[in-house]
Amino acid sequence: MKIKNIMCKKIHNLFKKIGCKDIYLVYFIPFFIIMIVINSFEYYAFPEPTKDSYKEESLQKGRFHNEKFFYEIYWLGIYAGKAVLETSFDKDVLRISSRANSAPFISTFYTVEDYAESLVKDGKAVHFRIKQREGRYRSNKETIFDINNRKIIYFDYLKSKKKEHSLNSTMWDVISGFFYLRTQPLTIGKAIYINVFDSNKFLKAEVSVLRKEKIKVKSLGEVATIVIKPDLKSEGLFHRKGDIFIWLTDDEKRIPVKIETKVPIGKIVAELKSF
Repeated sequence: MKIKNIMCKKIHNLFKKIGCKDIYLVYFIPFFIIMIVINSFEYYAFPEPTKDSYKEESLQKGRFHNEKFFYEIYWLGIYAGKAVLETSFDKDVLRISSRANSAPFISTFYTVEDYAESLVKDGKAVHFRIKQREGRYRSNKETIFDINNRKIIYFDYLKSKKKEHSLNSTMWDVISGFFYLRTQPLTIGKAIYINVFDSNKFLKAEVSVLRKEKIKVKSLGEVATIVIKPDLKSEGLFHRKGDIFIWLTDDEKRIPVKIETKVPIGKIVAELKSF
């Protein structure tokens, strides 16, 4: 307990030196894989698509048969949290879920309990639900992609808000969008753009494909990977000071084995522990 109190005091003093008024800042959010991997793409807001711009895209659900990835996240060498990303099938529906929790030590001053779930049917996103507890922040949101009636229904339950939009183009939520990215050809030097609907906004995610690289991962040994980089120019909740790099296995599985990003104090590293 004495050591924990000393560490907490040191961290508080460190934040004071850089002018932070409150320890409960969004910069702790990148500790968790759902925030690093799924929400790290650069988002460009764009107008609601028209019928003339409709483009068919689909997700080959067979590629993600019963995946379950366990991650450990470290900050300044300190164990900061864990996350699980998994898939399952319920008849013809692909269920993708993500759960993130802060480590006991981190939870003494910044608790994270996040859960998100995406449903994909016939290769299209049909439902997304996310509940978040991050320090003082709370959220409880739901998005329904009504493919048959070509509309999106968005709920923000904590704000008692409901909005409807026309669905005139294939649209992904933040989780299914990342899984769709894993199915795409990754060509070095080129960028991939993905249409995402998130928090009542139409967004375009851009991901740059940088290079191939062999790295050592504790759970796998030496792994051939492809490195991608989301370009973060936008402001907002997931704004960061440094670049984010994601290492995907250089095979058809495209497993995210490592994520690294700089934050105002040090660097965050998330690594695949087991699967």
